[in-house]
Amino acid sequence: MADSWIRNLRDAGDLLRRARNPAELTKALMPNRWLTRKVLNDDMAGAAGTTPTDVAEALRKLRNDLKQEALDDNGQVDYAKLQNSATFAELKRASGLLHTIDPAEMTDDATRIAFWINLYNVLAIHGVLALGIRTSVMEVPSFFGVVAYRVGDLVFTLDEIENGVLRRNAPHPATGSRLFDDDDPRLALCPSRLDPRIHSALVCASTSCPPVAFYEASKLDAQLELATLNYVASDVEVDDANRVVRVPIIFRYYQSDFGRLEGVRLFLVEHARDAQREALEAAFQAGYQLDYHRYDWSLNSIA
Repeated sequence: MADSWIRNLRDAGDLLRRARNPAELTKALMPNRWLTRKVLNDDMAGAAGTTPTDVAEALRKLRNDLKQEALDDNGQVDYAKLQNSATFAELKRASGLLHTIDPAEMTDDATRIAFWINLYNVLAIHGVLALGIRTSVMEVPSFFGVVAYRVGDLVFTLDEIENGVLRRNAPHPATGSRLFDDDDPRLALCPSRLDPRIHSALVCASTSCPPVAFYEASKLDAQLELATLNYVASDVEVDDANRVVRVPIIFRYYQSDFGRLEGVRLFLVEHARDAQREALEAAFQAGYQLDYHRYDWSLNSIA
């Protein structure tokens, strides 16, 4: 209990240290529904007469341009280069086309999950640029509750994409509250099940996040599996000297998504390879506890 209290105090200290001003800090304490959303794609210039094929092609081209011009081999983002680039202009134009999409037409899980992961990752990048973030999204602690896109007739913040849609309206890890009311039309857009591997794919523009990548419905299972294998390989460590397994703190924040504590242990073993898997199996059989990496909210930018 003491360790948890100290960890929470440190997290609060990070927020206090990074927030731009007291006004931004105050917003972080407000329920999401009280916040004024910053809808970044309300400019619909060029959207008239757009077909679903046009939108799909624009989004495909945008993903390719971002990968080629703004991401390095480690999935870090060159925000400085992107700020005044043709790719950012294309991002703003393509995001405006989302008004013409009816997300209810995406009926299978793979299409839904791939679409919302990609949208989340692009929206986070767009939010960093639009809000003039320099060192951390915690400069605006309400970032995830206000940065939003309009898709069809509905608006989605980053929090609502992750916790409302992809996590099927599971309680928010910070507040314990559900973001969608029972009659919210956005509930109909959730996949039929929660796939915990999304936590290896959603990128919140921070150093502790996985690398930025984009996903295709036809390859989704293999892509999510590879992302998770790489995430566990790079961020999970067995510390025999202290008899702990060090893991990303998302496994504490979203423990219920993995099947509670025992589910987290099983998930880690299932997504480890070779020597790491053997080490994890031995550690858990020996009663090692989980120790969580402190979250690094520094911007995931190319130095």
